[in-house]
Amino acid sequence: MQGYGDVSGHFRNLIRGECDVVVVGVVFGDMIQAPRCAKKTVRNVQNVEEAKWSDLTNVQKRRFIDCLVEYDDTEFGYAKFTRENLRSLKHQYLLYDDVSFPPDWDLALTGYAYGEILFEKGARDEDRVNFEFDHVASMNQSTDIAHHIEEFVPGSAPRYNSSHRSQGIQTADCFAGAVAEDHKRDTNWVAEIDPTRIHRCCETALIQLQRDLLNYDR
Repeated sequence: MQGYGDVSGHFRNLIRGECDVVVVGVVFGDMIQAPRCAKKTVRNVQNVEEAKWSDLTNVQKRRFIDCLVEYDDTEFGYAKFTRENLRSLKHQYLLYDDVSFPPDWDLALTGYAYGEILFEKGARDEDRVNFEFDHVASMNQSTDIAHHIEEFVPGSAPRYNSSHRSQGIQTADCFAGAVAEDHKRDTNWVAEIDPTRIHRCCETALIQLQRDLLNYDR
């Protein structure tokens, strides 16, 4: 099985109080199934080379969600994080220190969230998930995220790619964006999808980040 991941929002902005929610989203399917709705969106929207939730109109968003509902051979996972989640952590003040490496708290939490979603999907079982996620600012930072994913799922060998080159990542972007919009604007996009197809996570990723904070403060 193939998995694709992307993030709606920025953890550094969440830490700084500049946004309300960050959603790490993953779509699961094979290499034809998972990218299908992003491919359909790009085909049907003029002058759009890449499917991004933030660029779609409400009509286009509705069509995208209808596509996810129609093709029930895909599954999804997401981890949703709010400022309240971060404020509940012991030694959470360390998140606000001006440090880069070590530790990059935002990259660590991104990797842990991806890892938790993959773990809940059963990526450590014999039916492994080949996972590809949207790259971040630099190769080193993307590699750091991959390292944190492997802390959850050893041997998973995650890869990173540009969303522009991967319509599977674009599908994950739109799914994560829909979850985030539901939180911020009280919309109801994700409720249209059969809940048995969705893996909801975040607790274990926060537990791992909590351990990092405690170990760093010793």
